[in-house]
Amino acid sequence: MKNCDSCYSAHSSTNEMYDYTREMGVTTIFDRWEDQQPQCGFGMQGICCQLCSHGPCRITNKADRTICGATADTVVARNLLRLTVHGAAAYSHHLEEVAKTLKATAEGKTPYKIGDKKKLRTIAEIVGLDTDRSDNEIALDLADVILSEMRKGSDDPLALLKLFAPKSRQDRWEKLDVVPGGILSEIRDALTKSMSNIDTDPVDLLLTSVRLGIATGYMGLVATLTLEDIMLGSPKITESEADLGIIDPETVNIVAHGHVPLVATAVIESSQDPELQKLAKDAGAKGIKVYGSMCTGQELMQRKATSAKEFAGQLSNWLSQEYYIATGAIDLVMMDMNCSIPGLKVMADNFHTELVSVDKVVRMEGVEDRYDYEPEKIKQQAKEMIKKAIETYKKRGDKIKIPSYKKDVITGFGVESITEALGGSLDPLLEQVKNGNIRGIAAVVGCTNNRNGHDTKGLKIMKEFLKNDILVISAGCMSSAAEIEGLTSKEALSECGEGLKAVCEAVGIPPVLNFGSCLDIGRIGVIVTEIASALGVDPAELPVVASAPEYLEQKAVADGIFAVSFGLLTHLGPVPPVTGSETVTDILTRDIQEMTGGRFLVNEDPVDAVSEMIAHIENKRSALGI
Repeated sequence: MKNCDSCYSAHSSTNEMYDYTREMGVTTIFDRWEDQQPQCGFGMQGICCQLCSHGPCRITNKADRTICGATADTVVARNLLRLTVHGAAAYSHHLEEVAKTLKATAEGKTPYKIGDKKKLRTIAEIVGLDTDRSDNEIALDLADVILSEMRKGSDDPLALLKLFAPKSRQDRWEKLDVVPGGILSEIRDALTKSMSNIDTDPVDLLLTSVRLGIATGYMGLVATLTLEDIMLGSPKITESEADLGIIDPETVNIVAHGHVPLVATAVIESSQDPELQKLAKDAGAKGIKVYGSMCTGQELMQRKATSAKEFAGQLSNWLSQEYYIATGAIDLVMMDMNCSIPGLKVMADNFHTELVSVDKVVRMEGVEDRYDYEPEKIKQQAKEMIKKAIETYKKRGDKIKIPSYKKDVITGFGVESITEALGGSLDPLLEQVKNGNIRGIAAVVGCTNNRNGHDTKGLKIMKEFLKNDILVISAGCMSSAAEIEGLTSKEALSECGEGLKAVCEAVGIPPVLNFGSCLDIGRIGVIVTEIASALGVDPAELPVVASAPEYLEQKAVADGIFAVSFGLLTHLGPVPPVTGSETVTDILTRDIQEMTGGRFLVNEDPVDAVSEMIAHIENKRSALGI
């Protein structure tokens, strides 16, 4: 890492590009962060309400209630629920898009195919479908099952939860009356409750967040990734590259940015079309490359061994998105659902780069080109976007600056690929946990943000876990952080304690296992379920913790509430906007443990936070007698 007083990022490539953009006089996200200081203390505590025309109201020393009479407890709990609703809504948008694509694929209307036939039949059998039929017939009915589950009433318990959640979890959730119904109905009810003066009971509002988090976990996460695996292929352990140094200045360069891999997968396949390759070479390029950014890149990387063989690698995560454009070597950015900041357009205006929207919910001022994803049209849309990228390539200037940094990455981890690597069973992993070579497992997941120093705290936490023989699983923007700093390669074994190092050397894996995108937090839930089942215990009894050390936005809130509902100690950074209510803070960090077995741990110091999580892991080991 570059040593400098003004470094904003843990990554040398990002810091180098930040210095470059400053020399150009172009402001980026780090500059805008400084411009916003100091920030609103009322908002940071969650005690600002803007729900009616009487407001905005703030809870202060002289006003302990809003104009309508709501307390800080109500305002904070209601604001938290609204954040959770946004996260659930975004995940359900993703799920519906994938389910409709699977249905269109089964009808032969898309360029996709059934990528994991075994998983298709396994899941179909679990949900009660007749599997004595063709793959396409089964896939068609499975897509309809998911779409029906999404739309059922909130008073009709979610069937997928009954089929896939541990029985011990279901029993706890039933006692709390938080077993959800259809996710769309749950979103409707939660939005209604969080209006002004409808549900003003802070405890009920928090339980509604739990209910919505569980619905998100099993529909927005597990169901979505399962359908993507069926259609695009399940992850298989493979190799790739990460960081800005992978950009090839001699090719037409397209970036898949966002959270949904459907468009990008089609573009990768179309990029190999001889006609398009010829057009690129006629324009002066030596070929066409598709790179990943954000979670879309992680999804493609996870499946590089199956549906994305021509994927060129992962560039960066959330806070670096402006800087790959600043290299001057990116011709087209495809913005799919979630996390495309307006700063992308500000940066693109200084270069030749074209931005295009590929999702009907993504709109950005000044971006006129829209290829809103339609499964039946994506093959033609992909070709049109590649042609646009080739035309844009012709407009490149001489202002090219590509940092030299890049790292090799081992990726493609999931329940199936890990089980395969271990010889067909999770038992070898469990034996290493039992004998103490692996003291426990930590999922370090989620976003990155300015407040915590662009991956700085996340990487520190990962390294602290490794040296204490804790196996790390990464997902979301934290995956990019680990990849760029070499933690998802065998070179990271030098960071490990002797026990973990020996296990990784014997199995041939890195000490940080890349599980992929933020969606793949659901994949972590699946493997925790498998481990708990193998040991015959509830997930809350396992030496497993979760950390979202630089969480950013609403989907992360829904993820965190799901993790706590699942029974996990879940570390958060920065401090979430709930501290304006002592009641809400106490429930989330203490009292909820009696209800779900999990709780939130808020600690801004990464070393102290890891110490607390290791103590939790050791307590769980002791209780299990290992």
